[in-house]
This record gives sequence, C-alpha cells and structure tokens, in this order.
Amino acid sequence: MTLPPSPFEELPDLVRFQALREFTTIGEDWPLDFVHVDAGDDDTFSVLAAAISPKMVAQIQATCSAAELSAKRLVLRPFAAASLLRRHDDGLQPCRLIVDLLADEADLTVLVDESVVLTRTVRVVSSDAATAQSRALLGEIRRTIASAQNQLRGQRVGKVILCGGESEHRMLQETIESELSLPVERFDPFSKLPLAGDARSLHLEHPGSFAPLLGMLLDEADDARHAVDFLHPRQRPEPPNQRRRMALIGATAAVAVLAVGFLTWNMLSDLDDESAERQLEQQRLEKKLPAAVKTQAAASAVEAFLDSDITWLDELADLSQDLPPAEDVLITQLNFSTRSPRGGQIIIDGHTREPDQLVDVQESLRARGRSIVSTGTQYDRRRSEYAWRFKETALIEPREPPRAKPAAATETPPAKAAATDNSANEGSSPQ
Repeated sequence: MTLPPSPFEELPDLVRFQALREFTTIGEDWPLDFVHVDAGDDDTFSVLAAAISPKMVAQIQATCSAAELSAKRLVLRPFAAASLLRRHDDGLQPCRLIVDLLADEADLTVLVDESVVLTRTVRVVSSDAATAQSRALLGEIRRTIASAQNQLRGQRVGKVILCGGESEHRMLQETIESELSLPVERFDPFSKLPLAGDARSLHLEHPGSFAPLLGMLLDEADDARHAVDFLHPRQRPEPPNQRRRMALIGATAAVAVLAVGFLTWNMLSDLDDESAERQLEQQRLEKKLPAAVKTQAAASAVEAFLDSDITWLDELADLSQDLPPAEDVLITQLNFSTRSPRGGQIIIDGHTREPDQLVDVQESLRARGRSIVSTGTQYDRRRSEYAWRFKETALIEPREPPRAKPAAATETPPAKAAATDNSANEGSSPQ
C-alpha cells in the first residue's frame, strides 16, 4: 500500500486505516502487521501489510495449549526464509527471487537489497513427474517476476535462488535457466550453520523446506524483531506514564493539608477528593485531544490522497466499452500518465479504415466527461486495410469514491478494439 507523507510513529494507525478500506474481509479486531518497503520521491511511504483472522489465531493458540505450550511468536514463512538468506547472501544482485518448495506449497519471495517487496504462496501440482511440476511452477514464477517488475517501476529480477540441496529440484533449475534465461543459484539452509554433535551427520531428504524455521530460530536467538509478528504487531508508541508524577503531586498536597490541621482537612477532604477527580478527568481528556486531532488530520490526508487517485483498470474497462468495434478501429498503443495537481491522461495511437471514422473515435473518447486533444489524421500507406492513422489524448478527472464496496467483483467486458504487435508498448487492446 502507498501512504501519504506522515511521521513514522503514525504509520501503524495509517496502515490500519487504509487496510480497512482496501481489504475486503478484515475487521477492527484482526491482528495486522507491516514492513516499511521504501519512500517515494514525493515523500510517500510504501508498505507491505499482512493481516490474520482472530479465528485462526485462536486455533493456533488452542493447538499449542493442547500440547501444554504457549505461542510466543506468530510469523510468516517467506519473511523468515528471507531473513536466513540475507545472513549468507553475497548481495551482488540487488533484485532476486527466492523459490522455497514445501510439501504441497511453494513460497515465491522477491527481495530488493535487504527488503521483501513481494511474496506469493502457490499450490504445488501433485505429480510424480518432475517435468510436469516444473512446468507448472515455471508459470507461477513468470507471474511473480512480472508482478514484481510492475511494482518496482521496471526493475527486473536478476537471479533465482532455489532453497534446497545439490540434488533437489534439478529439473526445475534446468527449466528456469532454459525458459527464462536467468541464473539459478542453490541455497542449502544448513550449509553455513555451525552444527554440532549428531546434527553434522544428518542427511535430510528436503533440506530446503527448513529455511523458514531456521530463519525464525536465528532471529529469535539474536533477539531480533521479526519482520511480521501477529502476536506483537507494530503499534503507535505509548504516551509517557504520568501516574507516578500525579501520585507525587497528590502526596505533596496531602502533606500540606495535614500541616494546616487535622480538623480543617477532615472538613474539606470530601471537597478536595471531588476536585481532584475532576482535575484528573480533565487532564485525561486533554491528553487524548492532541492524539484525536492528529488522527483526524491523518485520516483527512489519506482521504484526499485516495480521492485524487485514478483507478486505471476502471478507465481501461470504460475505454474498451466506448471505442468503436475492432472492425473499424485498430489500437496500436496506449500510454497512461497522471497530471498535476490531479487527474490523468491517456494517449491513444491507432488506425481507422476511413478518415470519417475518426469522428466516431473522438465522440467515444468524449464519453463519461472526458475531454480530448486531437492531432488529426495521417494517411499511412504501409497499411492496406487500416490506412488512416490518428493520435488522440483523453484528459481524465478523478472519479468520486464509491460509498460502499460491492459484495462481489463483476467481470470486465471484453475489449472491442483490436491490437497489433508493432512494439513493446503495442499489442494490447483494452481488456
């Protein structure tokens, strides 16, 4: 999630406030923790947030209680495995993908320098054939790399790290190297650990699956804070405790009253007690007032930040509905960008069969309150069917935020405009 500029101590409140808006299932009582990814050029914050249902926490604690144990930490596997890798990684490749195969799942985690920026857990295909399983995992690895590239503004994964011994996942390694042209490095979680006694002679069948456990244990042994711990999530710092100070003030006042005389104190004690209670209540309310004002200001900042944002998937869906059919218009390139101080624009390159069909294109772009900037048409003799080239710029204003989220997502209508494979930015019609 991206958050507006704010002090670090206010991040826990801002993350929970925005998570309640964007996550469709969580409630106020859900444990939520986050890691700070980076800061943008405009002083905004990027965080990776995770939440867990109270029901699942209760089930885990009940399981521990049945074994006469108590849960001390509740962490996420990918972050623990990444912590172990950071202890032994040479750091020469700033962006790398960790692939950790478990019994029936695989954790795919992208690290940039020392930070986890993306993590996915996928189901592993149940198959005795290593080739089928490797092909299925290859598709998930492709999607993870593409998602990370979009999130990192074009930065690509430069290396894949497979958790396992020398004899594990050899087919998967060969498939990644041949299909993705990426170097693959093996990481044995036990290779650089100072093992003692019988542990040095252990021969585990799948050592890679122990990476999360070893990373968590080493963090605990070093007394380091786990990246995500649902039993101890990040919280706003507690205000200074004023009880002792108030107790000293009350004791001093009591001694002063006793000095005046026992009888006078006895008559005025009821009034003094009532006055002291009201003063404490007033001070308690005055202490809460600055925090409430800050929280309200932070909420207003988040609202303003989100209200000025453009939901490009909605704009793309509307554009695919508004444009003329693919038999008349061919879209070759779409360029999306934001405008200062608010709003955005879509630059559309395309071709039509006839020059007068440009009027239909312009009218469809003016739908839904858009305004356009046209550069006219140009005859393109290289194309036989779509010979008239055009370039239009549609200016977009942010939409009013929805009052309530829909119960279920609706399917986006298919695109009407055709596309070609002319360049890296071409070949994708709006979907």
